[in-house]
Amino acid sequence: MQPSPHTLIGAHTNVYVEAGEQVFDMNLLGQSIRIVASPTEYTFDYGDGTAYGPARVPGGPLPESRWGEQTATSHAYQSTGDFPVTVTTFFSGEYSVNGGPMVPIDGRAQVTSPAQLLSVWRSESRNVADDCLVNPAGVGC
Repeated sequence: MQPSPHTLIGAHTNVYVEAGEQVFDMNLLGQSIRIVASPTEYTFDYGDGTAYGPARVPGGPLPESRWGEQTATSHAYQSTGDFPVTVTTFFSGEYSVNGGPMVPIDGRAQVTSPAQLLSVWRSESRNVADDCLVNPAGVGC
């Protein structure tokens, strides 16, 4: 998440997942088995009762100078608090026996990430006419 572990109310928080193809090689009953699982869709649960997906877009990181921009997978929180953010990745698979052709696997698997706690804060800004030397009791002093 960007920014993390804190963000501001009303600002877009970029949430993304880094998931790649998984390859499993094993022997089963004397046969050489290869299973390939590829991520195909993602569901983003922002922890505040809203979700996005399933979507084919995993999102991606932004340079720090662009934090707060809206992305396909970002979310703008409407209240302060601590929110458990998760992403569920859906995998489709295929298998091969003894080096033969790849055969699609019916159905798909889903893996949910461990929750990442995001604290949503509010901020206040104020204009002041003098500095703390002139007015030691002023805002921000």
